[in-house]
Amino acid sequence: MKSSRTSFYGFKLTLVGLFFAGLACWMPSQVQAQSLSTFSPGFYTVPAGPYTTPAIAQSRLESQLLAMKAQFEILNPGTQEYKNLTVKYNFYTIVRDQLAAGKTVQESITIGLKLFYTDSAADIPPGKKEEFKESLLALLKP
Repeated sequence: MKSSRTSFYGFKLTLVGLFFAGLACWMPSQVQAQSLSTFSPGFYTVPAGPYTTPAIAQSRLESQLLAMKAQFEILNPGTQEYKNLTVKYNFYTIVRDQLAAGKTVQESITIGLKLFYTDSAADIPPGKKEEFKESLLALLKP
C-alpha cells in the first residue's frame, strides 16, 4: 500500500519545479553588461602643458616621494589608505624614473598612467585615481 505522504512530497516537488519554470519565463534573456570603471574617456590622455622643466619636475617628485615615505611609517599595512599611498608612490616613482631616462614631462606622465591598467591598482577607487592624476598635473605645472 502506497502512503499518501509520498504522493504529497511528489506533488510539492512538481509545484516547486513549475514555480521556478514560471520565474525563468519572466527573467530577461540577455543581461546588459556594465563596466566597473568610471573613468572619463580622456583619463589616459595627458594635456599638452605647459609643464615645468624635467629637472625641476624630478626634484619636485623627489620631495613628494620623501613625504610619502614618512607617511608609510604612520599608516598600518593592509588598510585602504596604505594601499592608496602605495599606488600613488608607485605612480610618482614611474614618472620620476621616466624623467631620469630622458623623457619629456608629458611622455613620463603618459607612461605613469599605465600603472592604473595593472592589477596593483585594481583595489583603488576610480575617484582616487583621478585625484592622483590631477595632483601630479598640478605638481608639474610651472
